[in-house]
Amino acid sequence: MLGQRPAQSVLSAVILAIVLLSLACGKPADETKTPQPETHVVSSSSPTPLTPPILQATATPIEANRPPGPPPRPDEVRDAMVRVFDKTVSLDEHHLPGFFVGDFNGDGWQDLAVVGRPSENSLPEINNEVANWTLEDPRDVPIPGTKAAEQGLPPKPVRAEKSDSLLAIIHGVGTLGWRNHEARQTFVLKNGAGSNMMVLTRTKLRTGAGNAQLPPLRGDAISQTLGGRSGILFWTGAKYAWYSPEK
Repeated sequence: MLGQRPAQSVLSAVILAIVLLSLACGKPADETKTPQPETHVVSSSSPTPLTPPILQATATPIEANRPPGPPPRPDEVRDAMVRVFDKTVSLDEHHLPGFFVGDFNGDGWQDLAVVGRPSENSLPEINNEVANWTLEDPRDVPIPGTKAAEQGLPPKPVRAEKSDSLLAIIHGVGTLGWRNHEARQTFVLKNGAGSNMMVLTRTKLRTGAGNAQLPPLRGDAISQTLGGRSGILFWTGAKYAWYSPEK
């Protein structure tokens, strides 16, 4: 009897294994599959997803002809001179007219030209090489396109004297032009203020008689008489130069 128990145990285990195997094989095929993600077919009648529009940056062109601001008042001119020079150079009250407005460097903003006089004991500061302005003599600046300009000779040193009548040109910044408190780039021109001074626009100069003889113009110019000769004071792109058709 003891020898029959192991045989019965083995037989029972075999029967149990057969039953379990048959149950596993009898499961439906869809129960043994790995779940797949559900797919959706979008028909032509389905609403199209909204895509945010891509904004394209557009450049705003700079206005070629900006409307001029109100005429400068003497107190505004004095304030502008103090902003740039403090008390070094002041408006020459005896020179009439003593100030002019125009787009002299051709950047689209209004500039201010002021006839000035050195203040008492201010010459060392005016002639200081590290001053906040550029001191030059427009009669010594070569005109672009000429032989003197092609040679590229270094400019002569310029020193202001007490008796000099100076012309200070303050370049404007932004829509406020020369009235802007950030407008501080200034050129001080020795021998830059003469008689019969007036502003001529670049357009008027180009369309006038004898325009073929004019130097290349980038902005408005100041017409005047210097040393008995008529001519214009104009911006070369880096400096102010004097041009006269009279020899």
